Amino acid sequence: MNLTLPKKQASKKVDSDSPSQARPIRRVLFSWLFTWDIYLILLVAGFLRLFALNTSEFDADQATIFSMAREAVQHGLLPIVSIRSSIGIEHSPAAIYPLMIPAVISADPLWATVMIGLFNTIAVVLTYFFTRRYYGRFAALITALLYAAATKPLNYARFLWQQNMLAPLALLFIFALFWGVVERRKGWFFPALLLIGISYQLHETSTLLAIPLLAAVVLAPGTVRWRDLALGIASLLLIFSPYILWEFSSNFADLFIILKVAKLPAHFDADAIYSYRFFLSPNGFNSYYQLPASPPVPGFGRAGNRGGTGVLDWTKCITSYPFS
Repeated sequence: MNLTLPKKQASKKVDSDSPSQARPIRRVLFSWLFTWDIYLILLVAGFLRLFALNTSEFDADQATIFSMAREAVQHGLLPIVSIRSSIGIEHSPAAIYPLMIPAVISADPLWATVMIGLFNTIAVVLTYFFTRRYYGRFAALITALLYAAATKPLNYARFLWQQNMLAPLALLFIFALFWGVVERRKGWFFPALLLIGISYQLHETSTLLAIPLLAAVVLAPGTVRWRDLALGIASLLLIFSPYILWEFSSNFADLFIILKVAKLPAHFDADAIYSYRFFLSPNGFNSYYQLPASPPVPGFGRAGNRGGTGVLDWTKCITSYPFS
């Protein structure tokens, strides 16, 4: 049996592997430029997340996390921890690394806050892409606009905090799961593991993402390859290596704190039910969680002043954490 193709067929076979295959992709990307939905979503999400950011929340956590990024840039340091959590353990340093980019540009934390707003604007756009791919254009438009204008997500998209970077990572993680479970394609497990690792470093509550990950493995076991598992484990070891160094240097102090807290009794209340109100309206906030009214501290309330005095004043009020 002659397995060689005729010359004409062979030439067509070669042509099919040529750059002409990229034309449909270019066509799709070019078509997005004429989709008015995206411009509407960008306008609404971007305006609500970037307008008047100099009036956004700026407290001790915000000052500390930006000062760590700024000092890492100024002194050539490698952060191995981030700010301290409410239970007393040190957060992983993943939040510091992206903040070093605006810290290079300026000592003004306003630009770091702008980066948080841009991250969350990207999350809204990713919501549109995801919903349109799997549920249609109309559902995508409604979903993205609801997310863009939802009160509580909007609140957390407008100030500097490590868990406020989670939204785009969560959307990419869901994309990876659907890539494997719904489309039955391989290669999703490695990025899913990597995204969980980065999300955990931003905030430990991201461990809950392991539940849908395990469900995806059960639903689509044939799409998980051994090399994806190996790459995922290697990537987790790489991104956690600075924090592992911290644990060794501190004699695993954080682990003992976690074990101690884990022995405390569980607590059940209705706060989660009340929190759903904040997705639609901020009016219930003061009813259940009244913040103390305190006079503004001179030089500390507006960190985004451009004259330089605001930045210089608030930097005197913060204490720098050691990096090693």
